[in-house]
Amino acid sequence: MKSVQAERAILGSCLIDKTSIDVAVNLEYDDFYSTAHQEIFKSISNLIKRNTAIDLITLTEQLKNENKLESIGGVSYLTLLMNTVPVAANVEYYIKIVKQKSNQRKIFTILENVKSGKLDIQKGLNEISQIQICETPEEDLKTLLKNTILKSDKGVAYKFKIPKLNKYLGGVDKGELITIGGFTSQGKSSFVCQLAIDFAGHSKKRVLYCSSEMTPMELSRRILSNEMDKNIMDFRSGYFQQGEKEAMTKVAETIGDEWDLNIKKVSTIEDIKKYINKYNPEIVFVDYLQNLDRRGARSDYERVTNNIKDLQGITLDKEIVTFVVSQLSRNKERIRPPRMTDLRDSGRIEEVSNIVMLIYWENRLKEKIGIRKGGEPAEEIEIRITKNRDGTIGNIELEFYPEYSKIREEEKYEIEY
Repeated sequence: MKSVQAERAILGSCLIDKTSIDVAVNLEYDDFYSTAHQEIFKSISNLIKRNTAIDLITLTEQLKNENKLESIGGVSYLTLLMNTVPVAANVEYYIKIVKQKSNQRKIFTILENVKSGKLDIQKGLNEISQIQICETPEEDLKTLLKNTILKSDKGVAYKFKIPKLNKYLGGVDKGELITIGGFTSQGKSSFVCQLAIDFAGHSKKRVLYCSSEMTPMELSRRILSNEMDKNIMDFRSGYFQQGEKEAMTKVAETIGDEWDLNIKKVSTIEDIKKYINKYNPEIVFVDYLQNLDRRGARSDYERVTNNIKDLQGITLDKEIVTFVVSQLSRNKERIRPPRMTDLRDSGRIEEVSNIVMLIYWENRLKEKIGIRKGGEPAEEIEIRITKNRDGTIGNIELEFYPEYSKIREEEKYEIEY
């Protein structure tokens, strides 16, 4: 009985579009579910009463004067509200959603009071009848098409830091589920770890990393190794040169302050749902699908099929991006590129995925990898895009430094004459 995204869209619209304010005044502060949003709306209402223009500066000053700025998340949160407005012209649509959720909460409270004996039935029915029920508006075809054009100026919601991925995929969008598959020890976790670092660290997105295979400490080592070009094995052996720990501590503090990345150990879909509701991420990584348990499942096929269907439902309902790591069936042919038919335990994985990327590290399959201490030439891995609902399929070659859990596009240098 809440819609935090619609609440954000209303407040953000008020900050970037003056006409939105005239519509939003019909709301009450307690129509907002989030306490922070209630306080922001109160401050906006106070500015309206004083006939003061409403923008980022005036609202920030008002919240400061009311000693609320830090409690609502600071200026950065106000900026986030402005940057996450889908289409300001749709503010009436967002208001109807928030009002509907507010009315549902009020009715629920009345029914609970009747149930507990705090309110008699007749009085409860009278109070319910006074609540104006709002239906969630349906987006007609014309509105849908116009909104599609407006949003197309910026392309999809999230871009990769690896340019070759953007060339083929254009990025990823809200509500999309992307499967990343590979045979054992092909670099799947390193690839999704790299993507999580790129989205959280470089694109400043809210990221949730759910692992059913590694502990948060193991993933933390990979992040530090990636950012510092420090061999992961050095963490395990306790080998650090003079000054390295101090330098890493500074990097850790910067990452901790600037990245919105939560790393959690999970074992079931319910664990993932819990953390999504708690942290409200934009992008979720699940590593990996076949390792997730499911109560009552009678076979691996049933367990994996139901889990991937649940992940698809969560992705669409929350309008987030979900990357799912999937193990491939054991390669009996020894050395060959992976195929989509190798996706293990359920054909449903292929069906529900908007995009399927399969990783192929040929030298690893051929057992040609020696000891890597750092400084050796990059390994070559291939990302095979085998399904792309909206575009092209094809193969991408990338550089892989397994000792740093780092994957990147080959750097190109221009020759000066």
